[in-house]
Amino acid sequence: MRPAAPAPPPPSAGQLASVERAIRRMRDHLGEVQCLTDHAEAGLFSPFHFHRVFRSVTAVTPARFLAALRMAEAQRLMLRGSPRVTDVCTAVGYSSLGTFTTQFTRLVGMPPSRFKALAERYGDHRVGDVVDAAALPAPADGITGRITGRVPADGIVFAGLFPHGVPQDLPLACTVVPTPAPVRLRPPPGPGHQVLAVCFERTTRVADALDDPAGTHRLVAATPAPTHGPFTLRLRPPAPSDPPIVLALPLLLAR
Repeated sequence: MRPAAPAPPPPSAGQLASVERAIRRMRDHLGEVQCLTDHAEAGLFSPFHFHRVFRSVTAVTPARFLAALRMAEAQRLMLRGSPRVTDVCTAVGYSSLGTFTTQFTRLVGMPPSRFKALAERYGDHRVGDVVDAAALPAPADGITGRITGRVPADGIVFAGLFPHGVPQDLPLACTVVPTPAPVRLRPPPGPGHQVLAVCFERTTRVADALDDPAGTHRLVAATPAPTHGPFTLRLRPPAPSDPPIVLALPLLLAR
């Protein structure tokens, strides 16, 4: 049996600081055109080196991270009552409404108009009530994960299998479980996939779960997905370098 590859070394303090500076710049200029050179300049690295460092810290490219920031901000603007999708489109840096709508639908899981309608209907509902109403069946088999870390006594974990390190696009497999139950997912089709999870208290309002830029109402976890055997999801508060939650959880269940 081939030995497992050694885990990559953790990022240095300087690398973390570089990535966080670049992310702050992305957030501060969401409505403007941005390119890799801008991000690298904020991070004080050459574009080539910055791209590699950014991906090693966040598990995604700068472009994918920026797209996630824009979609998360678009959701927050709609939740806060922005009357027109065209205004939201411009505010987050898109010049074409068609491109914005296509990107939003792909990354969030539904069109902007559907998101607004569901948010208005379910925003005051509790996450636990939405999950209970969905009555999702538990997978009978697959790879199994143990939940550790800051596990709430009455939490709901949304876990998905993704081909990259940001929870956008619909997952290849997914499940929703109460804490501290184990997480079971269909095995990935090959190596290189990620298990990404977010946990909310059952009593969290859906609107608060969606409109939470500081991560006050959620815990997150991520780990490489094994093709077989167990894995561990360690819940923790979000870090500045974590990609935002882009999928419209739990509105996808309400839908």
